[in-house]
Amino acid sequence: MLLWLLPPVAWFSVFILVPYAMLFWYSLGHTEDMRFVPGLSLANFARVFTDEPYLGVILKSARIGLMTAILSAIVAWPLAFVIAFHTRSASVKFALYLLVIVPWWASYLVKAYAWKTILGTNGILNATLQGLGFTDEPVRLFLYNEFSVVLTLTYIFTPFAVLSIYAQLERIPTSLVEAAKNLGAGGWEIFWRIVLPISVPGIIAGGIITFSLAFGDFVAPVLVGGSDSVMISNIVINLLGVAFDWPMAAAIGLVIITLGLGLISLTGWLEEKTKVRL
Repeated sequence: MLLWLLPPVAWFSVFILVPYAMLFWYSLGHTEDMRFVPGLSLANFARVFTDEPYLGVILKSARIGLMTAILSAIVAWPLAFVIAFHTRSASVKFALYLLVIVPWWASYLVKAYAWKTILGTNGILNATLQGLGFTDEPVRLFLYNEFSVVLTLTYIFTPFAVLSIYAQLERIPTSLVEAAKNLGAGGWEIFWRIVLPISVPGIIAGGIITFSLAFGDFVAPVLVGGSDSVMISNIVINLLGVAFDWPMAAAIGLVIITLGLGLISLTGWLEEKTKVRL
């Protein structure tokens, strides 16, 4: 019977435990003349929280990830609600569901470049504003800042939030809503006391996904963010490929993984506390 456990245990060990162990081993060392020197020092972890720009960039990445998660939830919830409750035809529901998934068929770079084209000085947005007479010259505030990064990441990762919230809303039995109506509950009361509380786990799950993906993104800051919107993944890439400071990159990676595990544990606790039993 235990033989069935060998493949998953082996997979988990080779692809999870061993890489994490190697990451921890590298984080304890240092570099000399661009060569890794093993060691048993926690100095790299101290540098993450004391040396610039590491802590500041981590906080900035967390802020961008949080803003992306919030905006994705705001955009995703009404769409998921419409698909779940206001789409009678199964074919229409499938079509809407498919439209949510279709953006995943396009390359990440294509979608990011599309927003660069839209927000650029010669892009669609500026051309429209000038054509309508709102501006006399291109507005440069749309691109190469945190706004453009958050907007691009929200567009790219919102489908994850839609599917998470929709999956939760689909669990609400129509008989529960009908019973509330029969007992005299109005539309807003049903929304606030039934639909919204039950959808909270889906919102939290979608928030975790979108936050994690946005927090660790490194393409959008390069394409649409500019020098002031560098995120922690860009720092790690530079440490690995330019500075060859692998121990520092490993320490930052472990700090991020620890923060991610803490976030997942916290949101899991919140989800359990706010869960509505059906």
